Amino acid sequence: MRLFESFIQKAPNKVFISIVLGALAGVGYSALIPLVLMSVAPKDPAFAEVEKDVASFLSLEVAQYEIALLFFVSCILILFVRTISEVILLRVATLVSRDYRLQFYKQITEAPISAIEKIGSSKLIASINLDVPRVVMGARVFPALLVNGVSLMGMLGFLLYLNASVFKLVILSIICGVIAYQIPMIFGRKIFTRARHIRDDLQEGIRGLVYGAKELKINDEKKKAFFEEVLIQHENDILKNEKTAHTIVNATASFGELLSFFVIGLVSFVFVNYHAITQEELVGVIMALLYLIGPMAIILNSIPQLTVAFVSVRKINQLLKEIPQEEVSLEVGASPAWSQVSFDDVVFRYDAKEDESGFGIGPVNFTLNKGEVTFIIGANGSGKSTLSKLITLHYLPVSGNIKFGDEALNAETTATLRQNISAIFSDYFLFDRLLIALTPEMEEKAQHYLEKLHLSSKVSIKNKRFSTLSLSDGQRKRLALLVAYLEDKELYLFDEWAADQDPVFKRVFYRELLPELKQKGKAIVVISHDERYFDVADHLLIMDQGKLASKEKTEQMVNEPELLASEYC
Repeated sequence: MRLFESFIQKAPNKVFISIVLGALAGVGYSALIPLVLMSVAPKDPAFAEVEKDVASFLSLEVAQYEIALLFFVSCILILFVRTISEVILLRVATLVSRDYRLQFYKQITEAPISAIEKIGSSKLIASINLDVPRVVMGARVFPALLVNGVSLMGMLGFLLYLNASVFKLVILSIICGVIAYQIPMIFGRKIFTRARHIRDDLQEGIRGLVYGAKELKINDEKKKAFFEEVLIQHENDILKNEKTAHTIVNATASFGELLSFFVIGLVSFVFVNYHAITQEELVGVIMALLYLIGPMAIILNSIPQLTVAFVSVRKINQLLKEIPQEEVSLEVGASPAWSQVSFDDVVFRYDAKEDESGFGIGPVNFTLNKGEVTFIIGANGSGKSTLSKLITLHYLPVSGNIKFGDEALNAETTATLRQNISAIFSDYFLFDRLLIALTPEMEEKAQHYLEKLHLSSKVSIKNKRFSTLSLSDGQRKRLALLVAYLEDKELYLFDEWAADQDPVFKRVFYRELLPELKQKGKAIVVISHDERYFDVADHLLIMDQGKLASKEKTEQMVNEPELLASEYC
């Protein structure tokens, strides 16, 4: 993705019009100085006083009124044309900004969950909120660059017309200036890139500040260490790099702005001693050089913004390449009829890190039946969460077969089969609204569940939005359960749902809610450490170092609850 490529692709006609109008504005700017020189040019070599054409306008006497009229009309037209050029590109930039963000949204939603987990939310959020605006702001300076670039070329042409020797001197000075300008700019760009990478780490630190606020509040030593070693350290690193980069870039830009004055000094004090030049030509040359200062300053002052934009472009490109497309069809078809989900020799493995082999589970073999409750238990790190994401099809197996009835999981059926599943993970996200169609019957059902889950005094639903999410952890999970009920899927997975509930609601969950779902013919999977409620399960799956325990060991554990609790709960 190049800086202006998306602008051209988004609205080629508007960009073309903006360029043409910008070029016309530049031509108009470059013509203003010759018009002024025409009005003040003497009619004889001795600079004798001559009669001038004078006209009256609004009680004002205007000399050289024809040229004056042309001059002021040109100014108005330049203002009008340049404004239109900039507004057109600004509007296109707004659309492109939206499209960049939508591209991120689309790729994130269509990427494998494992890839999103590997990249991390901090990098994605930082790029969307920081890099996209920087790229768009960099592209927005294009009309000014175009106008002043054309003005610069026009004035150089005017210099060539006035005096070829001066023109050569100016071109040579510009070439030397560009070379001297680019060398420090290369270093500045590298330092900006370094600062941008540090911002990813800072974003992760800010995430820790927000989500770890409770832990920091009760441990002053930890809070001070976090501030000093993470937040302040990253802020200081960014400050140091950006101060250095801005110093280099701005000092270089100041040098570029003074380049015209250096040339004026050379012409006024040195060049005139070696080349014949009339005073009229000298006046014209100096005015042209003075006029060049403005366009050159604008062009050079735009370089830092473009530099930052190019750094962000590379960052966006790199990140978008890291977000892979999940190799499954996005088409959702008719859900097949099924009574059980079977896992046959299913294996999943995370990507390896450097020389380490990636953690994986399998091969695993089991079935999940409708109208039955299956508990998954195991020690920390045994693979329960990985298995749960295989069951919900968030992870896809690297080998083995998963079948919903007779429908096998493959690239064509994945999206369809996922629609059968509802899950509440331990790190679930509760949206602030119901993202499903609500019928009057469902609204009554929602109210029923609000009362049953003891939430009706805390939360109401209006226009599909929850009145508040400022709830306790246990209440938020109950609200997530309400959403899952309303979705009315065929397979439910609950990952430690009852962990945040008080004893009363634990009992309600295991003794009332799960049997209710079971009675409705749902397939239910529960990851749990609540050994007191294992009798609710029709089947027990024990995970141990990425494998399912053998049937013999499972039966032994079921018959010896104390041993089961001591090893896995």
